[in-house]
Amino acid sequence: MSFCYSLASGKLSSCHTVFRCPPARMFAVLSLVALVAAGSAWAETIGFGVNSRGNSVDPQQVNALWRINLLDGEVDYVGWTGYLDLEAIALDPAGTLYGADDESKTMVRVSQVTGLAVPVGGVANRSNMGQSLLQGMDFGMDFDCQGTAWVVSDVQQSLFQADMESGRLTRIGERGSLGAPITDIAIRGQRVYGIGVGMTGSGSAAAPNLYRVDLDNASAELIGPLGDAVSPYNNAGLAFDADGNLWAITDRRATPAGDFPSEILRIDTQTGSAEKVAETIIGVESLAIATPAACDVDDNHGGLPVSATAVSVLTPPWMGLLILLMLAVGLVQVALRRS
Repeated sequence: MSFCYSLASGKLSSCHTVFRCPPARMFAVLSLVALVAAGSAWAETIGFGVNSRGNSVDPQQVNALWRINLLDGEVDYVGWTGYLDLEAIALDPAGTLYGADDESKTMVRVSQVTGLAVPVGGVANRSNMGQSLLQGMDFGMDFDCQGTAWVVSDVQQSLFQADMESGRLTRIGERGSLGAPITDIAIRGQRVYGIGVGMTGSGSAAAPNLYRVDLDNASAELIGPLGDAVSPYNNAGLAFDADGNLWAITDRRATPAGDFPSEILRIDTQTGSAEKVAETIIGVESLAIATPAACDVDDNHGGLPVSATAVSVLTPPWMGLLILLMLAVGLVQVALRRS
């Protein structure tokens, strides 16, 4: 008996109900169906994060660089950074990963292969930010399209530019000009957003909100609260993906109720409202996903919310399957021409 594939029902049926399918054509259809299935399987949104806090008994599992699947929270260990409080990471336009360490006040370059961090300006240039070692800053950072590195401190409620040759920070405006404890920023084109600290040291609510940040005058404007879907958190990482979706990871270690996995959030840039997507390892408060984008778009006042779609990343097993399927489809096409 011959079988056929019905596009309407998506099922195999006897040929008299639809159309007759020669074996070669049937193989081609099944191959295309397999390609679609493979495409959905490799759709991921991958970011880098550092768990600058944690409860692992292995010290190299804390302050380590991880690859994080933002859709399900699954992680791949990259390696220990070599620093004790690497709170902020970001990708520059060339795709190089940088970070800001609060314990040593050092701007570093982070290897995406080993996780190890090296001071900007050379290995001897530790504590290169020009900031006091006696006070915590709680850093966040991102790069704009011109490659300028912008750094925030939620403790000082201040904005800085970083010299990526020396690591030194230069304050923009007055100390406290942001007017809110913004713990990280994310830049896309002309739009700059900040996420506030979730809780105070005593455990009460601080500023679990989304802000719009003006880099020229170092000020911030409240967009709105993240909302009830977000659990109490300490600090957070914030970043855009390549499609323009805004993501956050919240550090929920040492909350009044205990230690909890970090939450992965997707945020509406128009309202500030966040949805919880997944949970991941404990203590992550930094996030980097993509290089600067939308550089030719003048959308200083924002735009319509960007739909949440996954960034396709081909992992090696699926890449091999794709190659095999493409070869199979090519052979089928040759067979069809000869039939």
